[in-house]
Amino acid sequence: MTTAVALMTTLTVALLAAGANGGYHTDWDQPFLYACHQGEILKSLYSVHNNHKEDRRWKFSCGAAPGGASPQTCYWTGYENYWDEPMSFQCPSDYVLAGLQSYHSNKREDRRFRFKCCKDSGFRTYSCGMTSYINDWDKVLDYKVPNGHVLTGVSSYHSNHREDRRYKFMICIYGKLD
Repeated sequence: MTTAVALMTTLTVALLAAGANGGYHTDWDQPFLYACHQGEILKSLYSVHNNHKEDRRWKFSCGAAPGGASPQTCYWTGYENYWDEPMSFQCPSDYVLAGLQSYHSNKREDRRFRFKCCKDSGFRTYSCGMTSYINDWDKVLDYKVPNGHVLTGVSSYHSNHREDRRYKFMICIYGKLD
């Protein structure tokens, strides 16, 4: 692990433990790493945009997967988007989102993202669908994964005029293998 990643992880854990930033898990223009505890998955995402900082602060929550699943086979992706470019990411079949990492560029006024995908070998994803855009430019993003569903992907696009991203999510039903 590089010194920068170790420092970022330490700072992120310290912020989470201290409840700093009014409950936000991230801060303006700063890198972050947020990962659910082993066996848990992302359940909600909340974000606000600041026009002066041209960045978003984020809050996340994790919880149990539907049906008693405990996704523990996990991996981190590489960065899935480039500056100012669209992002369309989906975990492989039967994997669900359990974390994300990001860093910000003040020059580009954008973020790059990578994701933690996990699975429970006794469960599968099915009946997947993409939400509509959850946020508008410079507005709050507030999304809670519906009961019985899991978050499996993220799509977004960036506006250089607004210096913000709009997001939509891929969700699936998560059920036991027959």
